[in-house]
Amino acid sequence: MTAVVRAFVRRRSRVFARPGVGPLAVSREDPESATNPLDAVVGDVRADEADPTESARRALRAAELSGDIELVRCGEPLSVSDGTVDRTVYPFLFEAAAGRETSGSSAIEGEWLPPTDFLTRDAAPGVWESYRRVAPDVDLVRTDETHGASWLSLRALEAVRDAAGAVAFGARDGGIDRVAALARELRSARPSMIVVRHRIDRAMSGTERTPEAVHDRAVDALDAAHDADRLAAERAATPIADLPGSVATLSRSGTVAATLRRAGSAAVVGESRPSREGVAAAEGLVDAGLDVTLTTDAALPGLVREGDVGCVLLGADRVLPNGGVANKVGSYPLALAAADADVPVYAVAAADKIATTDRVVRESGEASTVYDGDRDVEVANPIFERVPGDLLTGVITEEGRLDRAAISERAREHESRSAWVSRWDRG
Repeated sequence: MTAVVRAFVRRRSRVFARPGVGPLAVSREDPESATNPLDAVVGDVRADEADPTESARRALRAAELSGDIELVRCGEPLSVSDGTVDRTVYPFLFEAAAGRETSGSSAIEGEWLPPTDFLTRDAAPGVWESYRRVAPDVDLVRTDETHGASWLSLRALEAVRDAAGAVAFGARDGGIDRVAALARELRSARPSMIVVRHRIDRAMSGTERTPEAVHDRAVDALDAAHDADRLAAERAATPIADLPGSVATLSRSGTVAATLRRAGSAAVVGESRPSREGVAAAEGLVDAGLDVTLTTDAALPGLVREGDVGCVLLGADRVLPNGGVANKVGSYPLALAAADADVPVYAVAAADKIATTDRVVRESGEASTVYDGDRDVEVANPIFERVPGDLLTGVITEEGRLDRAAISERAREHESRSAWVSRWDRG
């Protein structure tokens, strides 16, 4: 059986699609009056390529989809027939880095669309099933330890969009109750990351309870979420750019990275053990042309206190109504060192991260990532910790720097949107 790759490229929660070309292209009966069905980027698997991933990357180059594109997920292969030939399809999902455009003549000829458009438009054989095998799901949201809360909230909202679209457009049975059940499961998948819950609530809290309505609200909520994260980075970049010295940070926040790219600031990044997601963050900043120093978590506070650091910039997994934030463990000693050195500390986050209570969820990582020996050692591996508001110079969102009154008002808005859960339970 012939093997091919089908590569989806995601940007701002939309995927690149174009009229089908290559081994899975299917012409209509009258090719002169209609284009080929929509498809992702498709290419053959060559005998000299040991891994289909090589074939997928080659297909992207051939499509002239250039730029900063990261492999996100490989899906289980599936068998696809065009009516005459059966082929094994290896699906892949790549992501174009936020704020970094892809380029190339072929990319311009295509379009960026919600993947659910493959269900409503003339699409190539097996394209929706191929996407479904690499699409975000509950397991991804629940288990990922290398991405920030904003990134995971987008994946959760994409999962709601895809499920609602599949039901609305006939690819899945179950009705609105199936969509609501998934939304509830996603809301509880990462209790420490309040933005996951709030962004799902935006899609589910409308008055019309149909799969079509939820799908459309999710599409709009995704666009709004991407805009909010981008605007928050723009707002935070202004005070950061005016400060001398490097910016110290840790963990892997997409909003922090976007802020640093916009400010053009040199960065000192903590590796963020045990998952060491700070390493990927540092690599991404280097790829963006910034000067970056990667250091250990233990050394980072000392470098802030004694080094050439102009400010500390934190992400936030939640912004607390009392003005503090919860963020990756290591943030508190970093903020203490900044206070000792009279260095400003900013937290940047979209307003959807504002929590309705001051409670911080004590999520923990796997004990084996800290100790996998055979002694009777009790392991503490907290993922998040509280940074009090009196250690923060400011919390910056897409609306600018918020005071505690504004934070409390946003918290009340989030609380009102969460009422869909109990309202839908009552029917």
